[in-house]
Amino acid sequence: MTKTPQQPSDKARLLAWLQTAIELELATIPPYLLALLSIKLPSNRESAELIRSVMIEEMLHLALVSNVLNAVGGHPRLDQQTIPSYPLKMAFEGKVFKDRDFWIDLAPFSEPVIKTFMKIEQPQEPPRIEGFFLALKEIDVPALTIGGFYAQIVWLLEQMEQKAPGKVFIGRPEFQIHKDYYWASGGEIVAVHDLASAKAALDLVIQQGEGAWSSGPGQVAQGFGDNFEIGHYYRFSEIFYGHRYQKSDDPKRPPTGVTIEVDYAQTYPFKRNPKRSDYRSGSFLWKLNEDFNQRYSDMLRQLHEALNGSPKTLYTAVMDSMHHLTPVAHEMMKTPITPGRKTTGCPTFEWRD
Repeated sequence: MTKTPQQPSDKARLLAWLQTAIELELATIPPYLLALLSIKLPSNRESAELIRSVMIEEMLHLALVSNVLNAVGGHPRLDQQTIPSYPLKMAFEGKVFKDRDFWIDLAPFSEPVIKTFMKIEQPQEPPRIEGFFLALKEIDVPALTIGGFYAQIVWLLEQMEQKAPGKVFIGRPEFQIHKDYYWASGGEIVAVHDLASAKAALDLVIQQGEGAWSSGPGQVAQGFGDNFEIGHYYRFSEIFYGHRYQKSDDPKRPPTGVTIEVDYAQTYPFKRNPKRSDYRSGSFLWKLNEDFNQRYSDMLRQLHEALNGSPKTLYTAVMDSMHHLTPVAHEMMKTPITPGRKTTGCPTFEWRD
């Protein structure tokens, strides 16, 4: 007699989904960072600042999702098994998200790269009608958009809290990253201790990633205050179209505001998706890459500690390890892989023990 495979519990599925969300956020940081570092300043300064602002918010999102995972009794993982390798397709349980079926590369700042970043951050509007979310066993999570994936996490949290009030958010409060430990720009960290704070944390992730504004012809944008904060897709759109958005713009159309000077030629031509084997053992680039990967791995270990009960370690991870990555990456980008050739080196973001 064939046994029906046992469905994972709500708790097990929630923990798996939140870990996947952490890995999705982590996966965007290396391509955004390298596109940023490949720009030869002072050219493309506005583009660089836009990319930087998105990258900083992705780091905030990683901390926010980790807070939710800790709050429900889980344990965020940042280790050799969870870090991404490139080229990458965003997937869940071996299946590619239906709206993210494309490769993400480690590549220099260019028009195709910015177009890919726009695809990563493409806003989605899943139908929010009664009955859209079916019984948990009937949902094929990989078929959802990433925005829908986050919405599904919120829905599952609501269902679990409704079934067992007061028994979902059982995590240790001292594991939370709060404003005493997270000081970076890009938004305020949300310490999670109940359903309301969990929804606030995840809503911030969704809004910063996908947030548009309500507007129409001749109308002024509503909903983002005096600073007119816009989602990641729209910031990359400003680079792609070479114009800023203005408050009267329709978010469904290209921006029509002031011009942004974009010069894709002013970049370091590093090798796309490099691997450790691309650098001759013992060479200058090989040593730089080993140094970068060791620092990168150490930073992830420090982040893992910070997200698992040692929040003070976050300062070391960001202010020490992360800041030391930039000069190493720049030195690699200035060094040709083969003497006399244009293509330069680039960090490989590979794990080191």
